[in-house]
Amino acid sequence: MLRTVSNGVLTLVIIVVSTALFGCAGMSSPTPTVLEPRDELGAAFDQLVDTLRDVERDIRMQPAFVSEAERVGGYRHIMRSFAKGMEAEVLQDADYPYFRILDWWLREGGDNPDQRYAFSPIRGGEAYRVWGELGSATRVEFQIYAGRPWDGTGSSAGFLAFEDIEISEDGSFEILVSPDEQEGNWLVNPPEGTTIFVRHIYADWSDAITGDVHIDRVGFEGKRKPQETASELAGRMRATSVMFGTTARTWPTFVARRYMASREKNTVSPPYDTYALGGAKGRWMSGGHFELDDDQAFVIRMPRTGAQYQAIQLADLWMASMEHGNQVSSLTNEQSTRAPDDAYHYVISNKDPGYANWLDAGALRRGLFLIRWDGVQRELEPNQFPSGELVPIAKLPERIPGFTVVDEAERDATRRARRRHLQLRSHR
Repeated sequence: MLRTVSNGVLTLVIIVVSTALFGCAGMSSPTPTVLEPRDELGAAFDQLVDTLRDVERDIRMQPAFVSEAERVGGYRHIMRSFAKGMEAEVLQDADYPYFRILDWWLREGGDNPDQRYAFSPIRGGEAYRVWGELGSATRVEFQIYAGRPWDGTGSSAGFLAFEDIEISEDGSFEILVSPDEQEGNWLVNPPEGTTIFVRHIYADWSDAITGDVHIDRVGFEGKRKPQETASELAGRMRATSVMFGTTARTWPTFVARRYMASREKNTVSPPYDTYALGGAKGRWMSGGHFELDDDQAFVIRMPRTGAQYQAIQLADLWMASMEHGNQVSSLTNEQSTRAPDDAYHYVISNKDPGYANWLDAGALRRGLFLIRWDGVQRELEPNQFPSGELVPIAKLPERIPGFTVVDEAERDATRRARRRHLQLRSHR
């Protein structure tokens, strides 16, 4: 149901944003009835429009708003943030829940192309039943948030790792989310719980069935949903303004502080454990920001580790994953060629260098790279840390052991396979 409604949400986003930013010049329509003074719904809508205008002004002032590609990314960031706020605050309901999917369509927050994210609001201390299928995913994980960790006002309040989930032979699972411990698959829902977050993680982008996940509040199955009041909808619209404004401003600010200001360009940060920062248990991350000329490539060397999943991706300066269906901007170990030195070498560049592990930066001369390890059972050793160097494209065969060449036909086949996989897990 949510996926069907989402297309309408995106249409509404375009209408509201166009009205807010550009007016209705050239359109002929009846003069609307103006309510004076504005009622609660009208006032909430006014707040939403004002937030749109304020956010657009702030985005245009960001240091990432320079080149044409960056400016396009900035406006896409506005539209996606608005759509996310609409879905999360207007459509979703903690008593009658459906999962909201953050996928290829609504990319934000350093989203991982290898993951399908599902979110639902919950009421803290209440019971929910979550069920679904693993499908072709390598892992599935469940997490409870308290507050709003994405804007720095919350934290992780519970986590159920893939290793601790009983999954049936047919790949199906069922999780009880409740305040009191239960037998079998159980995830605590403390009184401060606000959101349940599910990740399907795909190391291999096959064309097999990709799995799914669903949710009910226990005791509300089959109950008729009460009619929404004007006051309730106005409250949801005000919440949308807050979430939209926060999301749109948080990520470019985060990039400027965490990436651009804290490290030199074209360097790789040491890996860190994300669980202490509200991320997934057993997940480590590394990254940095690149800046390239036409004839340059940034080469990252990633040694093998004992992690169940290991991958690298590109993102823009708005913290959104780059096009990854028709453009190879992410690779997992399973999708990569290992060099004779027992490491994976990745080439970030705007031009195809002919190397197998090419990460296509497209039109972006500046951007981010994010590295993830999942299922890490012990700390990564220094000899497992990634490293990087800026290399002239012409010199790549000399710098990468066993330089593996691929042709355009192989590139086309890879893009076709990626596109098919994303169609299986990103439909709405």
